[in-house]
Amino acid sequence: MRWNDPFAPLWGQLNSTAVFVPAADVAVSDGDIALTMDLPGLTADDLEIELLDGYLTVRGERKRPYTAEVTARAYTERPFGRFERRVNVPDGVDAEAITATMHDGVLSLVVPKPERLKPRTIAIGSGAQEQRELEASAS
Repeated sequence: MRWNDPFAPLWGQLNSTAVFVPAADVAVSDGDIALTMDLPGLTADDLEIELLDGYLTVRGERKRPYTAEVTARAYTERPFGRFERRVNVPDGVDAEAITATMHDGVLSLVVPKPERLKPRTIAIGSGAQEQRELEASAS
């Protein structure tokens, strides 16, 4: 038993080989799909983004900072390692129209929806015009 150890309740829950899986949000609007991903400690140079076979894929690696002469880690809960996140996107997405920005460790991707998926407003006629067109075509 460890006396006065503030981390004692966590020892059994932690796995020193934890894999880094960045948290992600996907939001859908009428015109686009927005993917936001938390990537603390990474820069744009650490990432690879591609659109292939209907999937937008973000991959990279979160590397453990170098610490001189560490013989054993007493406690660790920050995950590191290679990661890959894939989001299915609709058919017809234009890869050239996708935008990506990175600010303070947050990656934001905006994927414009293809025209066929954007909502369209359909006007409702009074019926009088359709009736005239039917009568004209019948004569």
